[in-house]
Amino acid sequence: MAYEKQQVLQWAPQSLNLQNQPWYVTVEGDSIVARWKWMDVQWFAPKEVTKELQAYTFTITLKGNGKYKELDTTVKKASTIQDMGGGKVKLGTSQQVFIGKKTEKAVAGGIGMNNTTGQVGVVGFKYSTDYIKQPVRAFMQNCGWQKA
Repeated sequence: MAYEKQQVLQWAPQSLNLQNQPWYVTVEGDSIVARWKWMDVQWFAPKEVTKELQAYTFTITLKGNGKYKELDTTVKKASTIQDMGGGKVKLGTSQQVFIGKKTEKAVAGGIGMNNTTGQVGVVGFKYSTDYIKQPVRAFMQNCGWQKA
């Protein structure tokens, strides 16, 4: 037996938002929205600085009769300043947005700066959409809801 929609929506943030977790859950209408800004760094290379942001959102929309639908959204943005020599500077920006269903894993590393402390050092990232999907799906299953 599935719990009522309003109960599931009310319980989601308190059940899924855990301390020291890089992503968080909110409720928007009939949806449970899990967001993770998994990369927000400045990369340094000789004569170049790149600011990169990559964010992932996993949305579960509760339909009815104990069924829900899933949607993945990924946003990737980058801004670059490059010294071309001779007093010339090149500026560049890019943005990619994906909306649909996906599974993604990534490992990245380089020299970067901590946005909070300003310290420069080796930066590494490990990312997988399963880090969010598995606990949210387990929560839905525990509430008696199934993927439509």
